[in-house]
Amino acid sequence: MAPWLELPYEITNVTAEEEKIIRKCLLGYTKPFVRCGKTGYVMPGAFRKHAEEIYNMQVRPDDIWVITFPRSGTTWIQELVWLVENNLDFKTAKSKPLYKRFPMFEITAQIPEIAFELIKANFMNLGNFQGLYEAAKVPSWKSLAEAPSPRFIKTHLPLSLLPPNLLNTAKVVYVARDPRDVAVSYYYLHKMVAKSLMRANFNHFWEAFRRDLLPWTPIVAHTNEAWTQRHHPNMHFVYYEDMLKDLPKEINRMCGFLNREYTDAEVKMLAEHLSFESLRKNKNVNNTTSANSEGIQFVRKGEAGGWRTHFDEKQQLQAEDFLVERLKGLDLKYPSFPLVESTRL
Repeated sequence: MAPWLELPYEITNVTAEEEKIIRKCLLGYTKPFVRCGKTGYVMPGAFRKHAEEIYNMQVRPDDIWVITFPRSGTTWIQELVWLVENNLDFKTAKSKPLYKRFPMFEITAQIPEIAFELIKANFMNLGNFQGLYEAAKVPSWKSLAEAPSPRFIKTHLPLSLLPPNLLNTAKVVYVARDPRDVAVSYYYLHKMVAKSLMRANFNHFWEAFRRDLLPWTPIVAHTNEAWTQRHHPNMHFVYYEDMLKDLPKEINRMCGFLNREYTDAEVKMLAEHLSFESLRKNKNVNNTTSANSEGIQFVRKGEAGGWRTHFDEKQQLQAEDFLVERLKGLDLKYPSFPLVESTRL
């Protein structure tokens, strides 16, 4: 057994002012939110208890990990990866929920520190969100440790908070998306699943997002950790926008990364299965195959640039400043936001 490693980073509570901003958006958490490491990734207070176990998870050579910031095409890429690796087994994909085929690593550390019945009331009626309830009973990393190989593992944690030998041991797929679109989709995710645990309007949510005060933020630093490793033979970096632009091309790129070969007809069939129209109807992928009372589904629009219909002029300028400032000094860029200095006076 590998030696137990102590965390190489510190975990500290957010400031009182930061906590106040977060709590304008999120309810149901009894412990203060925390920041992790020099980058200051924000996590619920429960993460402090589990961080060392997460860092010491034993990675296997035949694992495949999907890493994303939330709402960056995670479900889309999970379904793609699982099918490519399982000989396009559409029958199983349509009969077994994705959260069982491709479980989330840190889900236990994300469950609010609230009464069990409140978790049940908020999540059990949302299809695949039953996984949240199950994770409340058995830590997700313990379930994964006992799972047979090959394992498919999803996480929203950045590389620096994950097992240090991950990239040198297993294959990793990272999906990046324009942070402006992420902010909008992340907001609607909370509106859909949180119910009584969220009270923010989009203005509150955007304010917390742009200040890097929501779980798993800061988003640009999160993505840059993977971007700087994009040439590693075990890293496959893909943009959400490129998948929208030419899905068959990205399927073929994934096949190359995973050393799989499929005919053009099979790639076309997979692309049709992965269309957003198809995913919305697929109860084993879409956590809500019918919209809630506000017309919100887990699989939403699957588009790029939708943020423009949600941001007012002030927020558009704030978003530009947000990206320019955080991309400064990096060679990371987003297809929808070239790395250029602001031209505004």
